[in-house]
Amino acid sequence: MLNISIVVLLSVILVYSNVIILNEETLILVCFITFSLIAFNKLKGSISEDLQKDSNKIEFFVLKSFKELQHSLESILGYKSTFQHIIVNFQSLKNHVIIFGNETSKELPNYVSKKIEITYPKKLIFIKRLENQTGKLLALLVNQKLNKITSIQNFYTYNCKVTNFLCINKIILREYFQVI
Repeated sequence: MLNISIVVLLSVILVYSNVIILNEETLILVCFITFSLIAFNKLKGSISEDLQKDSNKIEFFVLKSFKELQHSLESILGYKSTFQHIIVNFQSLKNHVIIFGNETSKELPNYVSKKIEITYPKKLIFIKRLENQTGKLLALLVNQKLNKITSIQNFYTYNCKVTNFLCINKIILREYFQVI
C-alpha cells in the first residue's frame, strides 16, 4: 500500500500547481477514498471471514443439492430400467396370452364335443327314467281322480238323489247298452 505521507505530499504539490482544485466535490472525494482505504484495512479480516463463511455455506448447499440431484437421477435411471423390464414382461405376457387363446380356441370344440358325448347319454337315461316315472304318476293321478269322481257321483246320485245326476246316469246306461 502507498504510504499516507507520500499521498499527502503529492496532493499538496498538485493543489499548489493548480492541477487539482480544492472545492467541495474534491474534498468529499478525498474523504470517501480515505474512508474506503481505512475501512478496507481495518475490516478486511472480518469481511474475509464473512465471505469465507458465506462461501462455505454456498459450497455446502451446492454439494448437498448435487448429491440430491445425483440420487434422484440414479433413482430415475433405476425406475427407467425397471419400467423397461416391466414392458418386456408385459410383452412376453401378451404373447403367452395370445398363444394360450389360440390353443384354447383350437381345442375348445373338441373339449365341448367330448363333454357332450359323456353327459348326453346320462341325460337321455335320466329323461327316460323321468318319463317312465311321470307316466306312472299321471296314470295313478288320473285313476285316483276318476275314483273320486265316481264316488262323488254315486254319493250325489244315490244318497242325495239329485235329479241331474239320476238323469245323467240313465243317459250313460242307455249309451252303454247301445254300444253293446
